[in-house]
Amino acid sequence: MKKQKTPKYWLKLSLLLCVIAILGASYIQTDAGNVTVSDMRWETGNGRYMSALLFKPDGASAENPLPAIITSHGWFNNREMQDMNFVEYARRGYVVLSIDMQGHGNSEVLYSSELYPSAVGMYDAVKLIADLPYVDSTKIGVTGHSNGAMAANFATDQDNMAETPLIASLLFVANDATYTTPDGAYFNKYGSRDIGIVAALYDEFFFRTYNADGTFEAPGEYINGANAQSFLNFGIDPAEGSVRESYKVYTENIDGEEAMRVIYNPSQIHPWNTISLNVVSSSIDFF
Repeated sequence: MKKQKTPKYWLKLSLLLCVIAILGASYIQTDAGNVTVSDMRWETGNGRYMSALLFKPDGASAENPLPAIITSHGWFNNREMQDMNFVEYARRGYVVLSIDMQGHGNSEVLYSSELYPSAVGMYDAVKLIADLPYVDSTKIGVTGHSNGAMAANFATDQDNMAETPLIASLLFVANDATYTTPDGAYFNKYGSRDIGIVAALYDEFFFRTYNADGTFEAPGEYINGANAQSFLNFGIDPAEGSVRESYKVYTENIDGEEAMRVIYNPSQIHPWNTISLNVVSSSIDFF
């Protein structure tokens, strides 16, 4: 008769699997010990604390400053939701800061609606990472999924008002960029920065091009719509630009600097972007 496993046996096996999982996760997140991971808390200019995970590759130093990327989760998530991004960026030599937006994870809440652009915390993270001695402050990128992409957009507004702008590139994942002024005129909000958009073909919330009669084109037609075409033509009226397509990088000289625009259209829904090998691959290619 086969001996039945006891509860003590299953407990020991469970604990062993937990230890293996912990060690495996640490091995991956630190790139086998080549990346130092720090749990950060700091007080921002609004007097509230923010939380983030900082990933520092071994080669980063004051003598060898590395480019940096700040990445943000979406609504009602936290910094751990960006694990595919922060692991892949850091192991390729980027200093990475994965934030808890204020009111999420371990970051404090800001309640005043007047402070909302700063309340998400993205630009506070940009200013923090720019001051690190082992970061090349001329090569700072920001990215985020959904509400995190909106946070990146708010950070651009703040950066545009700064005496010395800090953001060199932005990748919006699962949320629209800004295409028009309040009066509806197409424009280039992002100047000479490099900008990319991940616009899933079946996104449930964004990338709808609205017509004058109130109807709209579904996200699957986004790339052919006026917003996407203006974006890829660096903010001009789409009727005056050339027809442009997904997954192709377009460049133009803006204020003496070469700027890049690209749109990725994976065949996915909105939340899939956070766990998609396709999206992570596009993100790595972009940065």
